[in-house]
Amino acid sequence: MDVLRQSDPHRIGPYEVVGRLGAGGMGKVYLAESRSGLRLAVKVVRAEHAQDRMFRARFRQEVRAAQTVGGVGTYTARVVDADTEAERPWMATEFVEGPNLRDAVLDHGPLPEDAVLTLAAALGEALGAIHGKGMVHRDLKPSNILLAPDGPRVIDFGIVRALEATSLTRTGTIVGSVGYVSPEQIRNGAEVGPASDVFSLGAVLAYASSGREPFGEGQDSVILLRILTRDFDLTGVPKRVLPLVESCLGAEPEERPTPRAVVEAAGHTGRSLRDNTRPGWLAFAPDRSEGDERWLPDRDSGEDRSRVEYVAPATVVSEPSAADVPTTPPGGTERGPSRRSLLGIASGGLLASGAGVGGLLFTRDSGGGSPGGSASKSPSPKGSSAARPTVAWRYESGEPDAAGGPCVGVSSDGGVLYVAVDSGTVRAVSGEGEELWRVRLQGGGASTPVVTSDAVFCTTWGGDEETPRSLLCAVDLEGQLLWSRNLEGYASVPVLAGDGVVVGTGTSDAGEIRAYSDDGSEQWRRTTPAGVTTDPLVADGVVYAGTYGDRLVALDAADGTVLWSVPAGADVNSPALVGGKTLVTTSGTESRLHGFDLDGNRIWSSAELSEVSGCVAAGSLGIVEIGGTLTAIEADGSKAWTYESGAEWLPGTAVAGETIYVQTDSAVHAVGLDGKRRWSVPVDTSGSMVAPAAHGTRLYVNTPRGITALDLKV
Repeated sequence: MDVLRQSDPHRIGPYEVVGRLGAGGMGKVYLAESRSGLRLAVKVVRAEHAQDRMFRARFRQEVRAAQTVGGVGTYTARVVDADTEAERPWMATEFVEGPNLRDAVLDHGPLPEDAVLTLAAALGEALGAIHGKGMVHRDLKPSNILLAPDGPRVIDFGIVRALEATSLTRTGTIVGSVGYVSPEQIRNGAEVGPASDVFSLGAVLAYASSGREPFGEGQDSVILLRILTRDFDLTGVPKRVLPLVESCLGAEPEERPTPRAVVEAAGHTGRSLRDNTRPGWLAFAPDRSEGDERWLPDRDSGEDRSRVEYVAPATVVSEPSAADVPTTPPGGTERGPSRRSLLGIASGGLLASGAGVGGLLFTRDSGGGSPGGSASKSPSPKGSSAARPTVAWRYESGEPDAAGGPCVGVSSDGGVLYVAVDSGTVRAVSGEGEELWRVRLQGGGASTPVVTSDAVFCTTWGGDEETPRSLLCAVDLEGQLLWSRNLEGYASVPVLAGDGVVVGTGTSDAGEIRAYSDDGSEQWRRTTPAGVTTDPLVADGVVYAGTYGDRLVALDAADGTVLWSVPAGADVNSPALVGGKTLVTTSGTESRLHGFDLDGNRIWSSAELSEVSGCVAAGSLGIVEIGGTLTAIEADGSKAWTYESGAEWLPGTAVAGETIYVQTDSAVHAVGLDGKRRWSVPVDTSGSMVAPAAHGTRLYVNTPRGITALDLKV
């Protein structure tokens, strides 16, 4: 648990906030207490998420589903309270202490055989409780199972679809995580029943008992085909567990056991299960009844888990120490002690900007740091190497306090700014701050404009929460609408590719990546397993993007051919190309950092992280905010330097030349690639969700009311 910072709330609803736990899929998570002393995990939607209609809809649905199930003996996390209509919606659940199943297996290896049978029975009870309320979980997987002192808990009901409620699910789409979906989910999409969860349970038990993904890894199509053909690998599953796993993985729903039968097959009754899930049931679940934390030590194993674990601040070296990070590259044989910290990467847009209105959203997890910590070089903000810039001019948008502030695109010669505001209006502003023209586009908020020598491209949003829609618009340099194209779901910022643009679309359940030429003709489109969560990254003729669920995909920019698709952690955030050879991504709800080569092979992964926000590539470095600390990492995951401002960084980082521009609510900082501060100036950027934009001797910073231009000629 992290300590509270000045920017954190002290109360949420009637609850006193006592610490920071990390993040869920949609916002910050705090440890809070009621007046009676009840400890709660309170999830608060980030301000930028709360203003995104799709995220609000998902949050409402999470609460509606979760409030119908839970309580003693259900092995699910109980929802205690919620306010879904607040400006910053929140939900309070019982505080569950312990790692998730995926982390437990990664950190300690497969669970003992008896513990797997106890896990099976508890999950059977949980599914029975969920199904008894007329629901199907649809996304049961290791990271959605917490190993508490008194037994497992099934969490993350944001993907549960109440059968009698209006759903965001679309017929014919797959809701779930590839590798844990059932055959009928693949064939029928939303039309699945309780037996689908039992299939997922079988895959979970196989993973828990063997440490292996039962359907392997690789492209989505390959994994889905293995599921449809029952081509699973149960190597390492103990003999006592194997029959149960095989029955759960039955090809047809009617062939699988009911949740009650799972409990019985695991050798348990309700009473015996309670006896077997008392404190100490699992060696690495904290036993608070004894006043200590008992963790199973990391095993000295020959297995290659391909993980890099971080301590902030630290440097990757061959032998772990107080200031080092152990690394196990492919083919390695040993890992150091488990250590957790805060890292993440996001994509580049204009000048490698990390966020725009409707752009990338970042989450934090509940991972804590290892005792003791460490120290390393951390350049002090003191000792600026350049004089501070001055304000050249200010432009008032006429839309005070628009959500996230306006977005800025700059012409190639720097002579004109193109400003998109929350109403869906695009304006052209001269280099001296005078408005030249404006055009009103259909839809609501507009993305960061992308500028070519002939046109300005941006996306706008419309529709409603159930059927969100977007438009891709092209405007000429005189302010005339050239064309617009309808897109389903919410759209990313368009990204230049060849003589046109590429854009990602979709909801949590379905998505596409499309390419358009500059005249508006569609060049190609490709469906994705779920909605695209990232602004695409285009590099060397390849389009990279992440989706809801856990997929990182690579497409040929010329014709959209799928080059590869690999699992990259839950709800992938945007990829960044670090050092020209390593794709680095973060996963949202699992909050991990991953490094991939350009063929889609994972070369390292981090432990669970917290305080993850957006980051961009800066030459050979990746620049990321880590809980109030700006951090530079190398392509191999090692840490180069850290920089602290003493305040919380806002979303959006820009890189121009050898300077990194970041912002807090009250200041803009310029940091060199060596981690040393060049200057900082006070600017009211409160609530900004947009990165600064730099061109030549000007830096354009968005404010609640418009744009402030800073003159960098110092």
